[in-house]
Amino acid sequence: MKRTPFEQSIENSETIKFNGSEMPLAYWNLIMTKRDLDMWCKFGMKPHRHWKVSDVKQYFGIKGSKESLYNDFIEKYGHLIPSTEGK
Repeated sequence: MKRTPFEQSIENSETIKFNGSEMPLAYWNLIMTKRDLDMWCKFGMKPHRHWKVSDVKQYFGIKGSKESLYNDFIEKYGHLIPSTEGK
């Protein structure tokens, strides 16, 4: 099965410097995409003029309309980043 660029980034241990420390690039993209997808699905706003939902679909290997795309993404997000709500 073909791996997504997101999965490849995790396996390659690519990192970026954020606030003076190293952070996995895949997790940075996951967090930023959650913000962008929230804005697009809930408010119909593109985060910036070059943003395309097809890039999100390709990078994370998800498909569907706004609702199913968002739900699939949040499910993947929830498995990788634990919820801090209610703590």
